[in-house]
Amino acid sequence: MVQDGARLPLEQLATASPETLGLLMLKTDRYAIRLDGRTQLAAVSDALLDGAATARSLQQRFPGSGPREIARELQVPVVAADDDPLVASIWRFAEYRSRPPHIVLYTRGIAPLEQVLVDDLAKRFLGRATTRDVFIAHELYHHAEAIRSAVPIARRYCATLLKLGKWQWRTGIATLAEIAAGSFSQTLLDLPCYPKVLEHVTRLPRR
Repeated sequence: MVQDGARLPLEQLATASPETLGLLMLKTDRYAIRLDGRTQLAAVSDALLDGAATARSLQQRFPGSGPREIARELQVPVVAADDDPLVASIWRFAEYRSRPPHIVLYTRGIAPLEQVLVDDLAKRFLGRATTRDVFIAHELYHHAEAIRSAVPIARRYCATLLKLGKWQWRTGIATLAEIAAGSFSQTLLDLPCYPKVLEHVTRLPRR
């Protein structure tokens, strides 16, 4: 059984495969748990592939460009906000807004990570990227998905909420877009770890 990622030791999370971490994410989705195990595996695999393929497509289109440069080329402004990053139980690092398209970086949300991810730890978890690069890249995936004609990954797998005869009430799986965005970031930035791990890095003891 896959455990909740928040309960796994960080060292174990840091070495886990994107597939394992994708499944951990899916297990926390209130609708994805209605999918059988085989479908969950297929959904995570497709989401990871979609994110990686989308990143490679942008790399070919904008060779040698980082997330900020790609965002600029796509006319997606990146703005920093000093808003409270905590909304209910959700800690915000960044957000994509589609009208008009722009990416918001929550500076107070990212700050604890930037304080921890320095020197050897930065190299271990980020490679040559910066923390903000990772979150800009993550939100770039959401923009790329929003403007293309393909069916969004969150709607390619649906959970049945209610069934009455031939009628079914179904819903998509929003977490699949987050899994894909993580794969996009990892591919675009050549990250050593699947970026979901960054949400838990502040648990590391400082050296």
